[in-house]
Amino acid sequence: MKNYFQLLSLVCILNVNSQVVTNSTELQDAITNATAGTIIELTDGTWMDVQISINVNATEIDPCIIRAQNAGNVSFEGRSNISLGGSYVIFEGVVFQNASGLISSGGRIEPIIEFRDTSNNDCVNCHVRNIKIDSYNGTVSQEEDVFKWVIIYGEYNEVSYSSFIGKNGVGSIINDNHNNSTPDYSKIHHNYFADRVSVNNDVNGLNDQDAIRIGVSATSLSDSFTEVYDNFFNNWSGEVEIISNKSGSNKYYNNTFRDYQGTLTLRHGNNTEVFGNYFFGNNNLFSGGVRVIGEDHKVYNNYFEGLRYRKPNGSGSNTTGALNIMNGLENSPLSGYYQVKNVQILNNTLVDCDLGIRIGTSLSGATLAPENLIVANNIILDSSINAFQEVTPAIGASSYEGNITQNGNWDLTNGVNSNQTVASGLLISGSDFYRLATGSPAINAGIGSYSFLNKDILYGDREVDFDAGAEEFGALGNIGPYKLSDVGLTIGFGALNTLSVGMQNFNNKGIKIYPIPCHNDLAISSNTGVIGDIKIFNIYGQQILNRKIEFDTAKIDISYFSNGVYILKTDKGASRFVVE
Repeated sequence: MKNYFQLLSLVCILNVNSQVVTNSTELQDAITNATAGTIIELTDGTWMDVQISINVNATEIDPCIIRAQNAGNVSFEGRSNISLGGSYVIFEGVVFQNASGLISSGGRIEPIIEFRDTSNNDCVNCHVRNIKIDSYNGTVSQEEDVFKWVIIYGEYNEVSYSSFIGKNGVGSIINDNHNNSTPDYSKIHHNYFADRVSVNNDVNGLNDQDAIRIGVSATSLSDSFTEVYDNFFNNWSGEVEIISNKSGSNKYYNNTFRDYQGTLTLRHGNNTEVFGNYFFGNNNLFSGGVRVIGEDHKVYNNYFEGLRYRKPNGSGSNTTGALNIMNGLENSPLSGYYQVKNVQILNNTLVDCDLGIRIGTSLSGATLAPENLIVANNIILDSSINAFQEVTPAIGASSYEGNITQNGNWDLTNGVNSNQTVASGLLISGSDFYRLATGSPAINAGIGSYSFLNKDILYGDREVDFDAGAEEFGALGNIGPYKLSDVGLTIGFGALNTLSVGMQNFNNKGIKIYPIPCHNDLAISSNTGVIGDIKIFNIYGQQILNRKIEFDTAKIDISYFSNGVYILKTDKGASRFVVE
């Protein structure tokens, strides 16, 4: 979803302890002696039954890196697993395939990658990137044993630019464990999740077959602050929850779902945002959008197309629909269904979804209606059953306003609170999704004022008189949905290599910039004297900053920079960096 200019800059690491290993004995020796700045490179070939447990306290400037000497040419097979402990450890470039000899114990199989060493020391600021796990599964008899591919413990960890393909059996692909109330601040981004097969081909069967799970019910009322963005889910069939949110203050944005069954479910936890995502159900039964449970969520600027709420056996499901705001249980346990309160469902676009927006659906006898719910400025085209279905009326200071439908029935009264049904002209078919047409009734039809609603789904700027739906007409945003042609180029395994090709880094010039990506401050250091004049440009060539630095280290405040790619130049060279 990020445009092709958004290239990832790699930190240049100079004068490090780099070594090449050719077998497991050499690898273990290298791990035993690893320190900050160590780079361990594995020679090309098949590595059988690799068991790595590392605990190194490295630094942001000098991380400890374990990587394939040539990404994609090193395969870990048999019974292989990686345990990362310490801080600033990076693991990259390896393919996991051809599993054999996996051991079940107590109904569980050890994870492939764990952000915790074998002595239960968590990893902090660690990064797994540019890896591929390809059909690395247990035997048929182990299919119902819990086998999670990646488990995240600790804080400030990342999983990025990786491909996770052909998972079967029970167990998440990525589980941010959130096993205590400490915030995680994890980031899961630019990954490709594909070809999931549900146990017994029953998507409505066993639980714990999701792609990503953030948290557990026991700690769900604490905040994780995890971000899941720019991922592509394709040809996916596991269970009703593709993503299962079970903690607070998380964000899910810029993800694309294609040809799938299931939903992005806010199952437990509060104060989560879901925005800028694309859902293409391809008319698969049991394909849904966002299911909402809990308090203080914001769901906005999302696109839903071709979603079907029925189960594979033909019966209806209360868990699906494009936007499903559920009832809560009285005195709900942590593992139950908390009442929806203070939730905002804004500016989403729904096309050809048999059930569009559903209010007050119920499971397990839940009867508490959504309270203080705002459903506003959503547009719905061609709903075959209900564009807007109020199963249980919302209570409190709830409002439905500025919603627009064309060719769909709904439980609203036209003309009340600016809700309207139009005969034509709402949307037109675009190259990949339906767009606002010139003269659309959605243009300038937005109701209310929302400070966070300053961009549209394409990351164009919203106007003061903003439009209904996910897109702002004429805003010229360019962040569209992912396609298969993006895999290996901008997302998934191989993309990290592609994105770094041709960059003019400061390599061998004595300059380092970090961290990459950046958030509030960009650090610069020089081991050849003062840094001197620096200039920062955006991707359009516009100069953003010009400064002279009379020191060998400095921090630059970039908190006011918009998200995107920038170029930093000195008299020693240039390098791109990403602001997120």
